[in-house]
Amino acid sequence: MPKKPNNWMAYSGLGIQMAVTMMVCLWLGNKAEVHLGVTEPWGQLGGLFFGLFASTYNLFKSINN
Repeated sequence: MPKKPNNWMAYSGLGIQMAVTMMVCLWLGNKAEVHLGVTEPWGQLGGLFFGLFASTYNLFKSINN
């Protein structure tokens, strides 16, 4: 009887990918504050929440496949 492959390896990098996505979106929100004149906390908060939703969407998409 052949061994089944480990499925945990397919999901091992998702946490790091989520963190990097949120940090990049936070950085983009900070750049929006500086260059577009968005008021102080709203660019960073918008970028952070967009990164949170984008990374969560990617997580659910990866799990369902």
